[in-house]
Amino acid sequence: MGAERPAGTMTFLVVDVDRRVRSDETPADAAAAVVLRDSIVRDAIGRSGGYLFASGDDRSIAAFAAAVDAAEAAVDLQRQLIRERDRLAFQVRVGLHTAEATKGEPDYVGPEVNRAERLASIAHSGQIVVSDTTELLLRSRVTLRSLGEHRLRDLDRRMTVYQIVADGLPSDFPPLRGVSARIGNLPEQLASFVGRDRLVLEVAELVRSNQLVTLGGAGGVGKTRLALEVGAGLADEFPDGVWVVELASVGDAASVPAAIATALGISPRADTELVETVAEALAGRRALVLMDNCEHVLRAASAAITEILGRSGVVRVLATSREYLWIAGETLVEVSPLALTGGVASDAVHLFVERARAVRPAFGLQDPQDAAAATEICLTLDGLPLGIELAAARMAAMSAIEVRDRLGARFRLLRGPAARTDRQQTLSRAVGWSYDLLDADEQKLMRNASVFSGGFDLASLAAVVGADDVDVLVQIDSLVRKSLVVADHGADHTRYRLYETIRQFSEDRLSEAGGLARMRDRHAAHFAVEAAARWEGWDGPGWRSAVDWVEAELGNLRTAFRWSTQRGRLEVATDIAAHAALMGFSIELFETVAWAEELLDSAAGTAVARLPRLYTAAGYACFVGRAEAAAGNAHRAVELGSQPGRDPCEPGYATFVEALGQVYSGHLDRYVELTGAVARQFGAARGYGLASYVDGLQASGRVAEALELVAPSIVAARDLGNPYWIAYALWIGGLTLAKADRKRALATWDEAVDHVREHGVHFFDGFLARDAARLHTSDGEADRALALFDTAIGAARQAGNVAQLIISLASVPALFERLDRVEAAMTLFAALSGEPAAFHHVPELAELGERLSRRLGTERSAELRSAGLAYDLNAAAAWTRDELTSALRELRQQANGARTAGLTRREIDVLKLVAEGRTTSEIAARLFISAKTADHHIQHIYTKIGVSNRSAATRWAVRHQLVPNDSAR
Repeated sequence: MGAERPAGTMTFLVVDVDRRVRSDETPADAAAAVVLRDSIVRDAIGRSGGYLFASGDDRSIAAFAAAVDAAEAAVDLQRQLIRERDRLAFQVRVGLHTAEATKGEPDYVGPEVNRAERLASIAHSGQIVVSDTTELLLRSRVTLRSLGEHRLRDLDRRMTVYQIVADGLPSDFPPLRGVSARIGNLPEQLASFVGRDRLVLEVAELVRSNQLVTLGGAGGVGKTRLALEVGAGLADEFPDGVWVVELASVGDAASVPAAIATALGISPRADTELVETVAEALAGRRALVLMDNCEHVLRAASAAITEILGRSGVVRVLATSREYLWIAGETLVEVSPLALTGGVASDAVHLFVERARAVRPAFGLQDPQDAAAATEICLTLDGLPLGIELAAARMAAMSAIEVRDRLGARFRLLRGPAARTDRQQTLSRAVGWSYDLLDADEQKLMRNASVFSGGFDLASLAAVVGADDVDVLVQIDSLVRKSLVVADHGADHTRYRLYETIRQFSEDRLSEAGGLARMRDRHAAHFAVEAAARWEGWDGPGWRSAVDWVEAELGNLRTAFRWSTQRGRLEVATDIAAHAALMGFSIELFETVAWAEELLDSAAGTAVARLPRLYTAAGYACFVGRAEAAAGNAHRAVELGSQPGRDPCEPGYATFVEALGQVYSGHLDRYVELTGAVARQFGAARGYGLASYVDGLQASGRVAEALELVAPSIVAARDLGNPYWIAYALWIGGLTLAKADRKRALATWDEAVDHVREHGVHFFDGFLARDAARLHTSDGEADRALALFDTAIGAARQAGNVAQLIISLASVPALFERLDRVEAAMTLFAALSGEPAAFHHVPELAELGERLSRRLGTERSAELRSAGLAYDLNAAAAWTRDELTSALRELRQQANGARTAGLTRREIDVLKLVAEGRTTSEIAARLFISAKTADHHIQHIYTKIGVSNRSAATRWAVRHQLVPNDSAR
């Protein structure tokens, strides 16, 4: 600990613990790890002169007089923790923020400390992030990497966040969690937003009061950027998220519903039109959907929006389109070009200057000739933002006067003396002017790049155009500097894209040159080959890389599949559909499974070598309600796999998928038979087959056999290394253990939840969280159950999975009863009273309802039943999540109050049971400890809180809000 408490401006260092408990970790191991971690953190802070003023189970905070000392401590402690990772089941994330804070007793207080804590919370394990104020003090002293602008919770401005890069520390991490923590898929905008401040406010107000607002206007006028800025500003007003549906990459109207469902994470349902499933899933959600670039699929987009808005009065849609949708109730906003009035002070000139400085930092308007030239350029381009950005990019090699003169000459030549100004023509001419300034190789690359949908990386572009990576990189770099191609820099690679207006222009040039069909064929062939290659790495440690690729390339895969199907190129279409689905199902990209099903009619009976893989992929339709067909398709894959000339999946895989279809069809015996056959194989099949066989055994009552195989199934999955199958094995293991050893089941499921979050295996989010929450309700930690139920309900609601939503909601009243929130329990019970599935899947619900009625009395029960019956399923879900959040907040407040007396989490649990009047043996049984240990805890608690008997301890617990007064005995 530092010798003195800093005053004035200081740098706060926050260490946030990312705790993971493995199923095989003993309490002694966990305690030793905490001691070691605390020692490392404390010593590193002390060596660098920091003042440690807050330290708890999950977080430590220190203050430093110098930012560089804080950075030194952060790097030091991360290195030490990495060296000890074999002894630690957790890592930490670190945030540094420089500001002034109020000095309190004994801690520093105020919003700046909170800001430092929130900064740390968006980082990843092993990462050190710093705020923009700290970066100013660390420049040239520490290696920093910009991570872009992010909004922290309760912060009214965006903060540029940086990462410290140091030897011995990992440097590549996923995107910061500030974006993902907010529901939706709204991207962070790194470029500044110039002008339109008033328009942003006006459109936001229209969105608040109208279900559909459409931004119209010419291409390049900034409709998309305006929509994203409005969405970012409104994000906190839409608790169910702001969602961007990019339709530019959707080439045919039939794919519009699938594109919407995929963007919003909504799963298809059998026997229901996809657009209806989307509308039902969104009904009741307070969400904002940004439908971008609707003009080329206008009718399909209009039909989908009409269906969505017809089911909900709270969903809002903000659309962008060159043509209005002309839907009843549509509010129209014509987006005009940037203002030109005011000359050099206008928004248009401001944008030109800012973008010009990106390529020529010293550029300014001090010279009257430069000022006049910049103004004329913006006038020539009618204030269109995209045109202005293209012209400004030319400032890297030209002066403002040269840009004005060349651009002006081009426009006079094309426009003629009497031509009427047409903004779409203006933009086309601006793009054409910039295109004509390219050399022949750059023009060719622009044309060929137009066949990509949703962006591309360097390797794909080089492969499709048939050129060397180095040559393509030189050309693409030139196009980026000229603002004709946009570079999106990720954590580990760069992705490129064309503005839609420029892509269409380039595609027209490619078509005029007679090369469009040939390049689309090359594009489809490349993604067919790449999909097959990525599949080879999917079933192992490469799972994350493979599914990230499918997700990133979904637009290209969709376009390539449609093109090759229309051209009758079944080998290519099969490779795309089969492998995209075989990988995509595991991240719930069920649109790809629909491709596989769609192609079967055309491909069946052909000599396509990988037809067995297509049928296997179609077997994953069991997850979206088409179980019988799925089982049949997977069985056909098994039959085809034995034919000469066929190329099936790995041995046993099609049988495994058939087994899934059988169990979803209700054929448990067949499921056990098939999974047993897979489990007996060697190699990769054992990594998933053994877990599925355990599932079949426990479900059919053969629990003893299943229990013997739980540990081997988890080991087999870990040996395979695929995070998806590891999560699967842990989930199944917990299901089995819950029937015999609830303590091990809880540890296994807690490990599974952490594994799912760490590796992003969101397929298991909902039902894993639900099952773990149910067990925590009866045998574990109430706060853990509250958080897990919130996750489960959110996942089911997001996916539109009504069955899973009902089961999750029906499981919550028991937890509310345990927490003595009896009225909330009765309200939710009443809301579910019209759902037979709730009582089928949670049979104890009926008895719980009778018990609640007796406790509350006839009159109060009737009032609460009336309130609950007013909720439909979506409203009940939203209300329940609010109640869960409120209950969790109260529990944490109680725990914080108790910790001031130095009580541990286990001691708090013991004290609550003491206050409830539980005997020592009852406490021991409830907490899975011996009676001797329970008595030791009780005596230790008495010493800490200064009491000598149960009655005094009970009064202390009530006073500190650990238990309500009426529950104390």
